[in-house]
Amino acid sequence: MEIKNYTFKYKNILIDNIEIAYYEEGKGETLILLHGWPQTSYMWRKVIPELSKKYRVITIDLPGLGNSTQVKQYDTKYIATLLDNFRDRLDINDFHLISHDIGSWVASSYYIYFNSYLKSLTVMDAGIPGLIPDELFSLKNANKIWQFYFHFIDEIPEFLVKDREKEYISWYFNKKSYIKNAITEFDINEYYKAYSKNDKMKNGFEYYRSINVSAEQNKIVKNKFKTKILAIGGEYAVGDSISIAMNKISEDVTPAIIKNCGHYIAEEQPEELLKILIPWLKNQE
Repeated sequence: MEIKNYTFKYKNILIDNIEIAYYEEGKGETLILLHGWPQTSYMWRKVIPELSKKYRVITIDLPGLGNSTQVKQYDTKYIATLLDNFRDRLDINDFHLISHDIGSWVASSYYIYFNSYLKSLTVMDAGIPGLIPDELFSLKNANKIWQFYFHFIDEIPEFLVKDREKEYISWYFNKKSYIKNAITEFDINEYYKAYSKNDKMKNGFEYYRSINVSAEQNKIVKNKFKTKILAIGGEYAVGDSISIAMNKISEDVTPAIIKNCGHYIAEEQPEELLKILIPWLKNQE
């Protein structure tokens, strides 16, 4: 599935002097979608049209990324707190939270600290700080996790990728996808434009530099929550490790692996994702 020229008509809301950019489409129960790195809300372009037929779909550019302005700190509890302020400002009483990659880092923290507002949580292909299985960090998985270490280092990533942003993010889309033509040159240019200005690359690295703080925040869970989680992994990406991680915080985790798929699930296999996601959401109503 290829959708070119999908137009995101962003709205902006000021929260704690931070401008949060978001896009909204459809009516019904609210879904809030959080993107990964090195992406923006654009990553949801292939699933929004179908989801918005029944739901109020809101995509948020994570603080510091896309069209949202930078923040003073990037630990996921703080970002989750901004998300809850966003929910409150839009007068949303409860909602389904759907997330990918570092968006799932934030979503998992939201699940832990603001659980009462969630109708359900869906996480996709992410290594959640504090919850990720330790074995995922073995050398045999270096191609999957090396960026956790590289992005964590101060200054060096900014120095090495300066003026090479497009080449750098292109490597991820090529190496971490299974369906190589799912993310086109047009799409990569969209992401490049978003990450080549206003310290956006640095801001993305800051999420990784805060990983130890985020991990400690997530480890506070003593008793599992009852709110249901759908944990989806790509067959050629994190697989079932994401559901293993979610079992540490929830009593009710539904695991799913999407076949013939790499890391970028919503872009590589949008139809298969919707086949899993829509019936699951319906069962949570």
